[in-house]
Amino acid sequence: MTTNTTGQDSLDRLNLKIQSMLSDRVILKPLTRWNEAYKEFPRYVMEYLVSRYVAPADPVAGQEKIDRILTEHYVESAKKELIKSRIKEKGQYTLLGQFSARLDQGRDHYWADVPALGDNTVRIAPKVLEEYGDILLTSGAWGTMEIEYDGTYEIKGKKFPFYVRAFTPLQYTRLDVDDYISKRPEFTEDEWIDLLIQSVGFNPLKLDRRVKLLMLLRLVPFVESNYNLIELGPRETGKTYTFRNTSNRGFVISGGGANATPANLFYNRNTRKLGVIGLKHLVFFDEISHIRFDDVEASLNMLKDYMQTGKFNRGDQEFSAQCSIVLGGNIDTDMNLRQPDTRYRHLFEPLPPELQDAAFLDRIHAYLPGWEIPKIRPDNYATGYGFLTDYLAEIFAELRRRNFQTHVNAWVDMGSMTGRNQDAVKKTVAGMLKLIHPHRTSEELTEVEIAPLMEFAVEMRKRTTDQLAKLMPSEFSHVDYRYRLGRHG
Repeated sequence: MTTNTTGQDSLDRLNLKIQSMLSDRVILKPLTRWNEAYKEFPRYVMEYLVSRYVAPADPVAGQEKIDRILTEHYVESAKKELIKSRIKEKGQYTLLGQFSARLDQGRDHYWADVPALGDNTVRIAPKVLEEYGDILLTSGAWGTMEIEYDGTYEIKGKKFPFYVRAFTPLQYTRLDVDDYISKRPEFTEDEWIDLLIQSVGFNPLKLDRRVKLLMLLRLVPFVESNYNLIELGPRETGKTYTFRNTSNRGFVISGGGANATPANLFYNRNTRKLGVIGLKHLVFFDEISHIRFDDVEASLNMLKDYMQTGKFNRGDQEFSAQCSIVLGGNIDTDMNLRQPDTRYRHLFEPLPPELQDAAFLDRIHAYLPGWEIPKIRPDNYATGYGFLTDYLAEIFAELRRRNFQTHVNAWVDMGSMTGRNQDAVKKTVAGMLKLIHPHRTSEELTEVEIAPLMEFAVEMRKRTTDQLAKLMPSEFSHVDYRYRLGRHG
């Protein structure tokens, strides 16, 4: 879609409205892209720094200050021994990086895990835990740490010299989700969608409404617990970019088997630590065609059960989790027609053979047709204002706690859909409602608002069962998706 004058004028007016009503939580998105050397940093870290130090009218001075901060205080993991030596020799050091905390019940002690030091037994000042414990004990945070060295501190003859005396997060750690929701009525539906599209880094003028909805579907796993999504499409359409940069509560497993083990995914019985599915809100299996699961049968059986029940067992222990599962990969595409290559017998064919299992694939709530999303080029990047990434990530985390499936129950008679198909459709609609209409109660929601989302959700689920029908015609050839809309209950 090409930019037109009318569209640009509308976007300019939207950006003025965003600045006027949301100035404390938005950022001019192009300001964060000035230095390619910072790709290793999460987007929310760079946006936080830019929001503090860079003035849109005169960005250079602020950008130079950020350059100095990162040069002086950020340390690559390969230099951890050098930094530990500096802390010891100087007595203290200010370090920029990731930081999380955990309770060691055996020692009745809180420890910090500081990857830049390669040390997960760093002591923490009580005031740091008191102020930031909620985020440090859950997802962890990026920030600057003042680390001291005390070679005299020991427990049972073992020295623990490093001590986090102070911490300044480089991201939002507290917010008011009700305040966020209260801003929604100030925008039209189209304006709010465009604000979200700009917030994840793209220019809404370059996208039609269908593509915008598909991009929002990528965000549903962040706001809806235990949501299972697959997206196959051409390369360079922003799949990995979205799931890697939208929230620090997401975790990306790239093609290869190193991380795809029961211990890393679920629970390590040797260390007694939960895996990423137990700790994160979302796990994205990137380049799924190249994923090789260690102990395939055990891993896939556990994943299959988890995707259905939200529970998993390790030994005699049962765990519950709310992590969403997203499978992403490439599929050869006719870019002119925006359709998959006709050589595919079914649209799950790019998956590894072990994943082409009907029982596993039937757990997928939505199949996002990534071939409809255009390749992301520099002129498709956002030029206006969007929510700070870490702010929006915290909002998404809060929205996960809210149940919008009640909205669907109040409006939709699912007819004779199977239970699994009903769950899939409800979860997709609920997630899209949280994104587009977070201010609506089930009584306030209108048919005009829910009808297109129901149609969209059915299509995304039906794509899954249509492809399963090619694998198992006897079971999936006559799936009923008829439903009736209307207020009831």
